[in-house]
Amino acid sequence: MSLIPKPNSALLIVGHGSTENPDSSTPYFDHADEIRRKNLFAEVHVCFWKEEPSLREALLMIDAPEVYIVPDFISEGYFTQEVIPRELGLSGDTTIRDGKTLHYCLPVGVHRSMTDLILRRAREVAPDADPNDTTLIITGHGTGLNQNSTKAIKDQAELIAKSGAGYKCVTDAYMEEAPFIAEWDKMSETTNVVIVPFFISDGLHSYQDIPVLLGIEPEVGPAASQREVFRQNPHHLREKTLYYSSAIGTEPLIADVILDQILDFDAKYAPQSPEPNSNPKLADHLTKLVRDGVNQIGQIRIHRHYCEFEYALYHIEDEDLATQPAFGGLDHYHGPEMSRDLSTYAEDGEYRFTKGKINLRRGWIITLDNEHDLLRSLDQFYPACSALFIKYQDGTLPIENLRDKLSRQTGMYRYAGTISDAGAQKLIQKVCGPAHNCAKKILWKLDANTHLDDSEASRFNGVPYNTPENLAIPLLCREACNHFVAECRKAAKREFDSAQAS
Repeated sequence: MSLIPKPNSALLIVGHGSTENPDSSTPYFDHADEIRRKNLFAEVHVCFWKEEPSLREALLMIDAPEVYIVPDFISEGYFTQEVIPRELGLSGDTTIRDGKTLHYCLPVGVHRSMTDLILRRAREVAPDADPNDTTLIITGHGTGLNQNSTKAIKDQAELIAKSGAGYKCVTDAYMEEAPFIAEWDKMSETTNVVIVPFFISDGLHSYQDIPVLLGIEPEVGPAASQREVFRQNPHHLREKTLYYSSAIGTEPLIADVILDQILDFDAKYAPQSPEPNSNPKLADHLTKLVRDGVNQIGQIRIHRHYCEFEYALYHIEDEDLATQPAFGGLDHYHGPEMSRDLSTYAEDGEYRFTKGKINLRRGWIITLDNEHDLLRSLDQFYPACSALFIKYQDGTLPIENLRDKLSRQTGMYRYAGTISDAGAQKLIQKVCGPAHNCAKKILWKLDANTHLDDSEASRFNGVPYNTPENLAIPLLCREACNHFVAECRKAAKREFDSAQAS
């Protein structure tokens, strides 16, 4: 059965993301692009725990009155059962809040079709290996935060072992709990070993950490997109022949699994079809802003009626080139698709995990046909910033003070809330503001009664290049970002260690 089009609904794909590895989020965008091409939803968005757009801002980017939320995660566990519901304000399978009906689906990794995808990946990576002399190991992270985090992997190992696929042995292994993937050879009595990482992306763990644990690589290397692919199968190690596949989540068919989870949700709960949204759309608001003279966001110039195109975007420092014939030699891209790639790395190759950094690369121009493509492109460069400003203008933008943000942290970040007021004030001046490569205007306070100390960071208006504020969409920080929360945790630990030492 195929999913019936939902023209009044949006799809929100949720991922983990990374502040260290730029490839961690790539599959999520690939899955979104594949589903977007099917024209099943009014909108398709992606958001992350560690990257932008953040979980806390994702719903502000959506016009549709109904949203299907699908965790693009491997298992049910800490993130799908605690973090995502908390950050999105979900109270159950269906939540109604802020005028939207939110349906929370199961994560992709627990869907029954994952078994076939694992077997498909194992056959692709080791087509000549005799299953009768092959051990198949499905590997994951493992964690003590939630016992369900390994359940999906254990279930898949058991299903494949009973499937008649023919492997001599099928088992599970983990990075951070027994059985450990570093001891893969001790689990295998066979000549051949096939290892399939049960991760969504070829990111920090599957591409950088696990190869070292296996012995394929001597040390953690750069991200996949920054070097040649290392998987030159087979690998002859520890007197065995090892085949190591790419992460299961990089399989294009995961897009179909996302849709299958929505089908299953509809079959179980039979939600009513929503009425169309009669309120003005974000793209319409953005169009009005540009027609009224707004021509900048962050380091980007927004050029209306550019040659035969409705809009063009380029780096402000490339304006002289962009107004010359043949785009002044700038790399020309038509449509919003390249926006994310252009925003991922700075000129020096630094990974821009937070897009508010003032180091956007130059040398390109993007031409766009309509306001929808304009909004989508800007959301790749500066996630949710257009929506935040529109809601800020009409007084509906929710702002969360730092103490409130820290008080709802769980897991390893719970300790961040112990930072002193003085420590937090000092940290803002150390981490935030243009002097520290962040171009966002801070809207939050320390708490309801405590303003931020006066500094370059607290004064900055979110508009670089001294552009008049009426001509720009400022980059707004409505709550402390997760990077700042992580820094609070480090600072709080330093305070504790200092107090103990004295």
